[in-house]
Order: sequence, then C-alpha cells, then structure tokens
Amino acid sequence: MPNTRTMLAFADVHIPHHNPRALEVFCRAAKRIKPDLIVCLGDLLDCGHFSTHPPTFGMPESDYLGDLRQAKALLDRLQKVCDRLVMVEGNHEYRIDRWAAATAQGRGTYSMLAPRVQLMDHRRNCKYIPYGTVSGAYPHYAVNSRIVAVHGWSCARHATKQHLDISQGKSIIHGHTHRADACIVQGIWSSASGGVIESRSAGCLCKRIPLYGTGRPVEWVNSFILGYLGRRSDTLYTIPIMDNRCILPDGTEVAV
Repeated sequence: MPNTRTMLAFADVHIPHHNPRALEVFCRAAKRIKPDLIVCLGDLLDCGHFSTHPPTFGMPESDYLGDLRQAKALLDRLQKVCDRLVMVEGNHEYRIDRWAAATAQGRGTYSMLAPRVQLMDHRRNCKYIPYGTVSGAYPHYAVNSRIVAVHGWSCARHATKQHLDISQGKSIIHGHTHRADACIVQGIWSSASGGVIESRSAGCLCKRIPLYGTGRPVEWVNSFILGYLGRRSDTLYTIPIMDNRCILPDGTEVAV
C-alpha cells in the first residue's frame, strides 16, 4: 500500500528448544509478506549452558556453537525477504554477559560466544539492541514515533497491560511472557497514534511445554505480530500458529 510499511515481530524462539513447525510457518509467512522490517523481540537463543540453574533432568545437552549456527541460519533466511532486521536482546542472551562478568574464562572467550558479536558478524541492514545499559536506561527499539519494541519488563499474568501502563503514551510490542496477549485503549494523551495505543505480546516460537513444572497447564501460544505502519497511525495483528499453519489477515493460509 502507498505510504504504508509492513513489519513482522517474533519472540522467544529459545533455540535449541524451538518448535520447528511453528518456526517454519513464520519463515514462510515472512517470505510471502516480504516485510520492510522484521523485529526479533529477544530470546532467540536459550543459552542454557550459561544459566545459574542446573540442567533440566532428562533433557539432552545441545552444543552452544551449534545453537549459534542455527540462529545465524535463521537470521540469514529472514534477511533475504526483508529490508531491515532488528534484534532486541533478551534475558537469555544476556546470560552470557553475566557469566563473562563473573568468570575469567567468560571474559577471555566473550567475543567468541556473545550473541551480540556472533549474530551480527558481517551482517548489513541489521541493528542489535543490548539487554543492559551502563546508564541504567531500559533498552528499546523505536519502530516509529508511535511504537516501541522491548523484550519485556514483566512476565506476570497481566504483563501486557503493565507494559501499556508504563509505556508513556506509546504503543509497545514485547516478548518474554510466551503468551499472545493484547491490551488496546483510547490514547487520551496524544492524537499522534490515531487515538489508539496498544500493548501486544508476540507469543513464542518455542515448544509450548516448558522445561520446568510440566505438572500444570501453561498459556504459551505459538504466534507472531504483523503490523501495517502508516504515516499517522498503525494497525497490529496477532497471528496465531495452529500446529502447522496460520491464516493472514487477507485470508491467505500459510502452511508447512
């Protein structure tokens, strides 16, 4: 459409614990849409090797360098169908920073392992937003003057509404919760958003059964966000992935 850009946003792939079919559906949707912008909202990698928590009983250990190769291949694939790629670092990628700060071994091998270094190596038209800052300001990516993208300020049950409460009058997209939530309200403080502001969680592209506490149901949903970004307002959609397919707003079914 004239004067309208398209955006896709996804979150919480947690390689190597990703859902291969959900990830493939997303990639095929991206190929069809050919968006102007794709935003990864964090936790592309699980980085369980650097967690302070013990390994999950019964789960096979993956090779971290192999996980990195998978993540690079995914970003390579997505860059072939979009003009610009943004990677917002999540708390799982940030595990490596904490490990490096705490150990001499980590400091010595940081550049060979850190996602912010390895995932961005020789990558053009791509921006990496670190999880932490020296100033203490919370990192974010400004999609435009009306929408900001973050990994997540909370993973509580009502996290999406909480994001909107503290977003200072802007719409916000986030990951971290693994749920596909939305909160849409009248934007009383500014007309720049067309009268509406919203907070939207992208859901996740990892396996929907967590590695912890399998004795209770969870609300995790495989999904992603599709956005149409206009000059003065925007429309965001949450696209749920139903096993091996999704349906786009124009009625097109994308299937594996």
